[in-house]
Parts: sequence; C-alpha cells; structure tokens
Amino acid sequence: MAGRAAMLVNLGTVVMTVLTLASFVEGFGVNWGNIASHPLNPDIVVRMLKENKINKVKLFDADSWTMNALAGSGMEVMVGIPNNLLETLADDYGNAKDWVKENITAYMRKDGVNIK
Repeated sequence: MAGRAAMLVNLGTVVMTVLTLASFVEGFGVNWGNIASHPLNPDIVVRMLKENKINKVKLFDADSWTMNALAGSGMEVMVGIPNNLLETLADDYGNAKDWVKENITAYMRKDGVNIK
C-alpha cells in the first residue's frame, strides 16, 4: 500500500509540474505518426488536437492525407523525413529538391499548411 501511495504522490507531482509549466509555454505539441493497425481519419485527429488546444504537431512523414487535413488549421507543423529516405536525399541534391517540392512546397500556400 505504501508503494501505491508513493506512486500517487509522484503522479500528483508530475501533474502539478506539467500544469505549472503550461503557464510558461506558448503551446503544446504532439508527435504524430501514421503507422498504425487502425489509423484514425486525419480530419478527426486535427479536430481533436484543436479541441484540446494543441497547436503544434511534428509529423514523421509528409503523408498527403494528413497534410491535407492540416491545411487551413493554423497549427504549426514540423515535417520529418522518413528514415528510409535519408540516404537517398542526402546522396542526391535533385532527389532532395524534388522531395521538398512535392512534400513541403506544395502545401505552403494560402490556407495551406503552416510548416515551420
């Protein structure tokens, strides 16, 4: 029972720390990957994030379904390059340029994705 009480005290400390830190930060962000056995519709995920005042997202790739759902949301988005593409993009500037044009630039338009 003492272990359980200590765990609850520690959990309470963590919650209080997060709530305290929340007053000092500009916003909360989440990492969002799309490799799942039952992926959620990105439109639903964006709505849930906004409802929970989460305004920053890091994507692990530039999946078009996800990117289109984020368009016009006003959320700050950071897009990662998938690990399996790192060598290809690092070895060939043309490949890197094409990837950026297709996966980043294409979404940076009026009412597009707010990529940072």
